[in-house]
Amino acid sequence: MNKENVHTIVIPDIHGRAFWKNVLQNLSKDEFPNTPVIFLGDYVDPYNFEGISRKDAIDNFKEIIDIAKNDNRIHLLIGNHDMHYWYDAPYKSRVDMKNYNTIKNMFLQNFALFNIAYEEIINGEKYLYTHAGVSKPWLDHLKFIGDLSLKTKIGKIKEEQIPFCEMLRDMTPDADKLNKMKDNFQGQANLWMASYARGGEYNVGSCIWEDLSEWMFEGMEVEGIWQIFGHSRWSKADPDDAYVDIERKFACVDTGSSWIITNEGELKKCI
Repeated sequence: MNKENVHTIVIPDIHGRAFWKNVLQNLSKDEFPNTPVIFLGDYVDPYNFEGISRKDAIDNFKEIIDIAKNDNRIHLLIGNHDMHYWYDAPYKSRVDMKNYNTIKNMFLQNFALFNIAYEEIINGEKYLYTHAGVSKPWLDHLKFIGDLSLKTKIGKIKEEQIPFCEMLRDMTPDADKLNKMKDNFQGQANLWMASYARGGEYNVGSCIWEDLSEWMFEGMEVEGIWQIFGHSRWSKADPDDAYVDIERKFACVDTGSSWIITNEGELKKCI
């Protein structure tokens, strides 16, 4: 890896794994004080077959939080395995019920550290980072919900909710707008949308739930931006491979290893 050509560090789904430590050690804050480090979420709920205990996952998560508090390069994004600890979700995925309150408090006590999305410009192009990707159908759904709420006052929306509904109606794939959804009850409900592909009840998933299989359909991508996300391990043959679609400008990097984006916008695995 050419250290002189590192624009951004991307760390996909953690689930208690410690692979993130190597890249932060090799690309330290002293050497790279202005290099964004983006965690794509899913910090706990380890897989049994990987031999990581739930306690180890929690300790690992604590370490990530402590480092993020003292390293302004780090941006912690929210995944579905994070949100189900602080949102009263109608269904949960592999949740750690024994340590539920402990993990919930870790999120709530450090809520300001976490966001839904991060964006930046690399080599003249916009890059958007989320846990599972922002699809055009989901954006269209948000616009529909916002417009419908304003027109019909469904649920008797309060006056203070009107600006948020207007934001939904005019939704674009911008990190600032997406991040406001985590602090609003209607935004949280629309973040907790899982499609049939993930055992949910919707035609399309949100940016924390969208399955990679859904991205295979035409019309999912948002034109004019690059999207980097995790959430879906696509290759059983080689789980360390990322799925990259250069033409449609998106990459799924849920691989158990860290990645960099070069100054030219090229995605490369950290070795």
